[in-house]
Amino acid sequence: MSLVKRSTHGCPGGLPVLWLTACAVAASLAGAPAAAAEQSTLHDLAAAHGKYFGSATDNSELPDAAYAATLGSEFGQITPGNSMKWDTTEPQQGQFSFTKGDVITGFARDHGQTVRGHTLVWHSQLPGWVAALPSAQVEAAMTNHIAEVAGHYRGEVAAWDVVNEPFNDDGTFRASPFHNALGSDYIATALRAAHAADPDAKLYINDYNTEGLGPADQ
Repeated sequence: MSLVKRSTHGCPGGLPVLWLTACAVAASLAGAPAAAAEQSTLHDLAAAHGKYFGSATDNSELPDAAYAATLGSEFGQITPGNSMKWDTTEPQQGQFSFTKGDVITGFARDHGQTVRGHTLVWHSQLPGWVAALPSAQVEAAMTNHIAEVAGHYRGEVAAWDVVNEPFNDDGTFRASPFHNALGSDYIATALRAAHAADPDAKLYINDYNTEGLGPADQ
């Protein structure tokens, strides 16, 4: 499991935002051998250095033919901005819908891309029934949600943002139905449930604003 500084929260999933990343990749590859530089796509350039080049996207953007053509050709991995989040996949307790997420995995399959699933447990974009649960029922609801969603996409999702943005900017735990009911143990519980549902997927804690001076540096 890893902690990485990345987030689709607050980003419009469209390509203009991601060209900032493209510039960073291009800069890092400035000294690449000529053979790598001759590759035709950004994904090819990244792959020549053992990396991948990905984009966030969402269902509403895919009907744009020019956008979809660039998304399908330049990027090796895609991440759904909203279509795998809790309010979309389990709007009512025990009633699951994977239609929107299946569109994303289908697009990736058609274009030879991998998928980073986003996200199984987050304090935001939760249907109201989750916040209304008695504390004693939160763990079972959380692990069942993870089992159903990660299990549905087993073999189609290479990596999961299992827990999204669990920390405040000051490093304390963010209040959520999961932390309120289970304390910090909810993170380990979620990771174990995700591993049980899809043992081959890479599992991540996803957050942002994680870089800065610590107490020893100030």
